[in-house]
Amino acid sequence: MKERMQKLTESEIQSILERYPEWKLESNDGLQSFHFEKKFSSFQTAFSFITKLALVSESLDHHAEIWNVYNLVRLKLYTHDQNGLTKRDEAFIEQVMKPN
Repeated sequence: MKERMQKLTESEIQSILERYPEWKLESNDGLQSFHFEKKFSSFQTAFSFITKLALVSESLDHHAEIWNVYNLVRLKLYTHDQNGLTKRDEAFIEQVMKPN
């Protein structure tokens, strides 16, 4: 069973957004989530990124919602069992945004 984590504070969320400007914060019906969208040069590079997402997801046991259409990848990320943003989300973003 996963360890229960506290939700991120507003200042922690803002710090993440400042460090990773590619990520945006959205709120829908009171649920906050991080969103990422990128258009890659080709389907192959987009799929390579999706593969990286899968490896990070499995290593952290934390999974984003992923959408892909040809070279466009969109992510929605939040901690489902907390119904909000936690350190798991921050760790996911840090790992995904590391250069290969």
